Amino acid sequence: MPRTTSTLLLSLAALAVVLAACSAARDTRSADADANAAAGCDASKVDYLIGENVSGYIERKAMKESGAEDVRVLKPDSVVTMDFNARRLNIHTDPGKVIIKLACG
Repeated sequence: MPRTTSTLLLSLAALAVVLAACSAARDTRSADADANAAAGCDASKVDYLIGENVSGYIERKAMKESGAEDVRVLKPDSVVTMDFNARRLNIHTDPGKVIIKLACG
């Protein structure tokens, strides 16, 4: 077999391994997200809290009623991680700490 052909075959085999690994990782993440969503948070259950001032009591109430396992309050200038956690309730507020949005993730 000429050297060019063997180099080409080796390159194609390496590419196939890399693509298979990427595909498997993507499938695992989506399966984890589906499992979290099934057991996690439902922000629509606490939409009635929009317009309320956020407090420790409201945070605990929203977390319990939404089925979330964790809660975080996001002010307009908050620095947050971009990781998705289907079991977390995000409470978005305006500068005056009034709830403007509730979302899981």
